[in-house]
Amino acid sequence: MNEIAQGLSLSGIGILVTFSALGILIILILLLKLFFPASQTEIDGYSSRFKIDDRDSLKEQAAAVAVAALLDQESGARKSSLGSVLEDPIGNWWQRGIERVHKKE
Repeated sequence: MNEIAQGLSLSGIGILVTFSALGILIILILLLKLFFPASQTEIDGYSSRFKIDDRDSLKEQAAAVAVAALLDQESGARKSSLGSVLEDPIGNWWQRGIERVHKKE
């Protein structure tokens, strides 16, 4: 068997294995759907999940999340010293690179 035929047969086996696994996965999904059908509320969608009375509590939760995100962002902005840590020289070999970047040389 020459190299081209060997490569083609190996590719064919790979494609066969791949699509066989895909077929098994599809059959498994169909069997699971058969044994565990979706309830009517799941089919209707998410519109019945939240009632109109929940809007005020959702607004309060959204405001709390926004305030927490803002506070986290502000505290992170003050604590960040990564740039100065990275610019601190480790040895003399690093100092020349910093001076070159800042045009001190």
